[in-house]
Amino acid sequence: MNNLSHYYHNQAIRYCAVGGLNTIVTAAVILFLTGSGVGLYVSNLCGYIIGILFSFFLNIHFTFSSKPSFHRLIKFIVCCVACYGINLVVMNFVMLLNSDKYIIQISGMIFYTIFGFIINKFWVMK
Repeated sequence: MNNLSHYYHNQAIRYCAVGGLNTIVTAAVILFLTGSGVGLYVSNLCGYIIGILFSFFLNIHFTFSSKPSFHRLIKFIVCCVACYGINLVVMNFVMLLNSDKYIIQISGMIFYTIFGFIINKFWVMK
């Protein structure tokens, strides 16, 4: 494997690791706040805000070695929204082919992750 493909491969692995950690942090915040009596919607919103910020800073420093900036944060949020839209489109398409709710969810997650990496790599963190 040449150096360039090895470099991208490692970034993809780091991106997935950050995503896994982000899922844990987001869920922990949501569950902690919910368990502390905070309303469901507020708990969910707080969890996602913290998760997005956590993911942004880890991806800036650990995955892509970029410099943090407000402009990059805005682009990162736009990327998250776009990838969520892609996730919904894929889920709706897969629903036409398969009724298994887990396959539908996993399909959307796969495309969210792939497009998130590509958009972050070539637009957000550039």
